[in-house]
Amino acid sequence: MKVNLPILLTLLLYIQTYSQKSNIISYGIDSTDLSAEHHNLNTYRSTINFPPFIGWSRNGNKMLFNGGKVIYAMKRYNSEIKEYEKFDSYLSSYLSPDRRKFLYLEDDDGNEDYQIFLYDINTNKAIEISAKGDKSYDPFWSPDSNRFAYKSNKRNATEVDLYFKSLTNLDNGKLVFQDFSDDGQLYDWSAEKGLVLAAKVISENNKMLYLINDVSGHSTQINSTKSDIAYSDAKFIPNQEACLIVSDEFSEFLELTHYDLNKKRFNRITSDIPWDVEALTIDEYGKKAAFSTNENGFSKLYILDLKTLAYQKVADFPIGILDNLVIANNGTKIGFNFYSSTFSRKVFCYDIKNKTLKQYARKGKLPVDAMTFVTAEPFTFKSVDTSTGIENTIPAFIYKPQGSARPSPVFIDIHGGPEYQIRPRFNSFYQYLVNELGITVIIPNIRGSNGYGKSYMKADDTWNRENAITDVGALLDWIKNEKDLDEKNVSIYGESYGGYVVLASLAKYPQRLKCGIDIVGISNWVSYLENTRDYRRDLRRVEFGDERIESMRNFLSEISPLTHVQGIDSPLLIVQGFNDPRVNYKESVQMFESLNQKNKDVWFLMAKDEGHGFHKRQNYKLQQNLIVSFLKKHLLNAYFKN
Repeated sequence: MKVNLPILLTLLLYIQTYSQKSNIISYGIDSTDLSAEHHNLNTYRSTINFPPFIGWSRNGNKMLFNGGKVIYAMKRYNSEIKEYEKFDSYLSSYLSPDRRKFLYLEDDDGNEDYQIFLYDINTNKAIEISAKGDKSYDPFWSPDSNRFAYKSNKRNATEVDLYFKSLTNLDNGKLVFQDFSDDGQLYDWSAEKGLVLAAKVISENNKMLYLINDVSGHSTQINSTKSDIAYSDAKFIPNQEACLIVSDEFSEFLELTHYDLNKKRFNRITSDIPWDVEALTIDEYGKKAAFSTNENGFSKLYILDLKTLAYQKVADFPIGILDNLVIANNGTKIGFNFYSSTFSRKVFCYDIKNKTLKQYARKGKLPVDAMTFVTAEPFTFKSVDTSTGIENTIPAFIYKPQGSARPSPVFIDIHGGPEYQIRPRFNSFYQYLVNELGITVIIPNIRGSNGYGKSYMKADDTWNRENAITDVGALLDWIKNEKDLDEKNVSIYGESYGGYVVLASLAKYPQRLKCGIDIVGISNWVSYLENTRDYRRDLRRVEFGDERIESMRNFLSEISPLTHVQGIDSPLLIVQGFNDPRVNYKESVQMFESLNQKNKDVWFLMAKDEGHGFHKRQNYKLQQNLIVSFLKKHLLNAYFKN
């Protein structure tokens, strides 16, 4: 329905429609749809949700867990969970190695201009240690817990630098690496060697690995003669002049290598595993390590002997996704969090000597969900480039409703990034759609996704951007050939870059997509690149193209959904945060205005107190309920009438 209004851009801060909340702006949405609450949304939750494992006690005898305002501990997999530390604030992920303090970040309503705060667990007091207005973030503790490194753009708003700061002199931070990059990563800090391992990021496919002296700040690049190498992790081996490095230098995949710091020589370790190494942990004596691989979205665990560099795969490993892999200091046990499409979180411990894998549970009583959730099943489909004739295999996962008497409608979720991989973790919204509404959910990893080799991740870069949209068309072809799926009732959803794919797909396949949902999506590549935060722009230009070059600017304009608004005939829901530093809110505003002027069916929702997505509880609840209302009206109404 068309909304008659002045230029929306000038009204955003002042006008509220259909809402009692001053932070919410909406257009084109009936009040009944905006206020509707679908109560069963909250019932599709897994009770198998153990407190997340965060590490080991110093002696390695206890596993520690984040309980919010409590750190819990357990001695054995079947013992009682007990209070280890208690405090007044919620524990962040930046807990110091000595377990006596932690750092946490705060921003204003999603603008990502983070401040760093230090919380002392003993005194229950927090102090501000970075200035408001700068973006200071990603703190990394020294092994002795007396210093930390962090990134900040306080010197120059357009560049992100690396700093070291001592707890004895919190007023001053030492600049150690200028223009370190927004996505720059710290991997390890060795007290023994007085060195930090860190990577400057040019792009996801091109990173520079450095050794940084933790006193002088002097940096030396490892492998300085090489280019376009992706690094994902690196750790010093205690009692050796060596480190383990995960990179794609010698392979399509991120493989584990041993690097001799003196001889500057690499030794490949996992060359026979054609998948990415995703996690790495080493004991404090340099005897044992563990690593996991991401094999088509599922994790596998391996134990590595650091003397021989021989590794063994852990047998009978469950199907799921591993996270926060941490070996005990003495190298005897390995802990990790574990996720699946059918439960929220389990915690496991692997005993290296006894080769036993145990799930931790209160007094050994393993929880069981009252509901039966649908398992995500992997599958692939073919996508053929019409210009080259090359056939590409696209991996995906599918959640199917059980016992449907007729072909089901479909909900396609396109991930953001695009250098990201959507994996089958538990998703309560998917389970609601499948179990409550009878909708099949498909989550594809279209070209540009990581996890399937560097060539696959590069397959949508710059001039090849529309390969991703071709893959959506190929998925629609696959759906057409599946007897239990209804090709006439397909919806598409995406966030950020996924939002761009939604908009572009609606324009390219208007008769094949029933409706679309765009969350903080990109509508015009040129305006997106010009308006994203300065410190992000160069990194995004490598992936998407440099809009300052005329030929690329013309190409970006041509493939932008805003250029093809007339082709969009399906109803569209647009959701945006006003303070978004990544995809400026104007991307959504201009898309809404253009569609509205052409009398297209478009719903628009904006929160003035959100950034790149809705994260505050009430706003997120509103968004989820509105999506259900939108799907019921524009996907399911026609489906049930036929």
